[in-house]
Amino acid sequence: MSDALSSVKDMRSTPAQHQLSLDDVGTPLIETTFVIVDLETTGGGASDCITEIGAVKVQGGQVLGEFATLVDPGTPISAMISVLTGITDSMVANAPSLDEVLPSFLEFLGNATLVAHNAGFDVGFLKRACVEKGYTWPRPAIVDTVKVARASLSRDEVPNVKLATLAHFFNAPTQPTHRALDDARATVHVLHCLIERLGTLHVRSLEDLLEVSTQVPDTVRRKSALADHLPDSPGVYQFKDGQGQVLYIGTSKSIKRRVRTYFTAAETRKRIKYMVSLVESVTAIPCPTALEARIRELRLIAQYQPQFNQRSRKPEKTYWIDLTHPRLLLRAGLTGPSDCLGPFASRSNGEAALACLASARLEHDGLDLKTLASSPELIVHTVMARIQFLVQQERFEDAAQQRDRLAAYLTARRWSDNAQQLARSGLLVATAPTSQRQGCSDVVVITHGRFAASATVKDGQPLKKIVDALVATAPFCEPSLLPPAIAEESTALMLWLQTPGLRLIELDGSLHSSLTCAEKFLHVYPHLRGHHTSSRAPGKPSGPQVRL
Repeated sequence: MSDALSSVKDMRSTPAQHQLSLDDVGTPLIETTFVIVDLETTGGGASDCITEIGAVKVQGGQVLGEFATLVDPGTPISAMISVLTGITDSMVANAPSLDEVLPSFLEFLGNATLVAHNAGFDVGFLKRACVEKGYTWPRPAIVDTVKVARASLSRDEVPNVKLATLAHFFNAPTQPTHRALDDARATVHVLHCLIERLGTLHVRSLEDLLEVSTQVPDTVRRKSALADHLPDSPGVYQFKDGQGQVLYIGTSKSIKRRVRTYFTAAETRKRIKYMVSLVESVTAIPCPTALEARIRELRLIAQYQPQFNQRSRKPEKTYWIDLTHPRLLLRAGLTGPSDCLGPFASRSNGEAALACLASARLEHDGLDLKTLASSPELIVHTVMARIQFLVQQERFEDAAQQRDRLAAYLTARRWSDNAQQLARSGLLVATAPTSQRQGCSDVVVITHGRFAASATVKDGQPLKKIVDALVATAPFCEPSLLPPAIAEESTALMLWLQTPGLRLIELDGSLHSSLTCAEKFLHVYPHLRGHHTSSRAPGKPSGPQVRL
């Protein structure tokens, strides 16, 4: 069965498989491990050295450990620095060198998020030390409490964001003394107080904290409260304005976490930022499987045509060749006519396939269009003979054009054959391992090529009872009473049916396991895959690119 629906992933003439989106993010701050670090140095220049390292590891407000050591800089400490820090040459004379200290500090840091006050200074020294000593910088996430303080405190509250000012403002139990561990402890208290304050702006994840210093208006940040009631599960979400009009539709493995990212600086798309300014409510449709979420998203976009969804919403962007008309016609629409060839993601691809059919029709004028379009063998033999003739004549540009037209036709023919085969299968029930949870499988019901129902089943649960319940409640009609599935829905189903480990549970009808005729030719002539337009570089011979 997977062979019958094979190579859909390679189709260049179909619409986009999935709406682009950001990855789901959201590490709760209470689960984030922070290492707050402070360094004392011989100065701030590129040739200066570290004299002391102090660090505190915390998680969930609790101190997990501390790291503190003097470091022999290998160079005299100036009197000014000694007055400022209290660290003298005699204090570091017997201290370990940076070669001895750095590995221990990197081990202490581990995979934690690094925090520092004016982080650029401390991180700069640590990075340079790693380069000089031959260690790989672990590239941790970095939180700068200076930037966080600037974003969350007003001038009326604090005159500046120096560590001493903030520690006094927040009544830190340890005040900074220009010694590394004391300053790190003071920064811990400042960090916790800043996080508590930012909670009113719905900054609750590490990603929110990392982005909080950027210019996100408070009016936008406060809208993240719209996600509070949403489920932390797979499904579809809809952004709506004050009149209830749907502005945008998306899907995610975690609706709540994904929606919240729209109200942070992680969202950089200008049109989406404008959409967020109009949002007044968010509704969610939880779905048991990722496939069902994808199908629901496609259907809702087709139904509401949200103005901020750029993909999957414009029927004029999908083209079909109408085989019911005596003339060769290219029509636009989310679904094609009952007898059609397609879909084509662009008019140029559709016109290339039209040209292929038109040229073949000239040599077989006794055949009607539908019969000709359904005969890949005939078209391939006709076009290949023409290609070979053109190559022999060294008309490589013309040969390449014929190749591209044939590729456009065969790719569309393959998709149409697979979609029609799926539609003729009647009731189809299959199960496949889910990518979202271990020890679970997705059960999907498809009727005449349309998604009907789905469920997630844990290993050991009675599969038959769940399948019987899904089939009993799934909408089912005769094919003539169902509108044809939109192209992207059919593609999503065909892709899911290629999932490794997929198993058929029930099949009312037939689903041939052999390759479609068009697919056979694409296997025989692999050069046709992906060639819809000539990509020959100017000035280079095109002969080798069209020899098949």
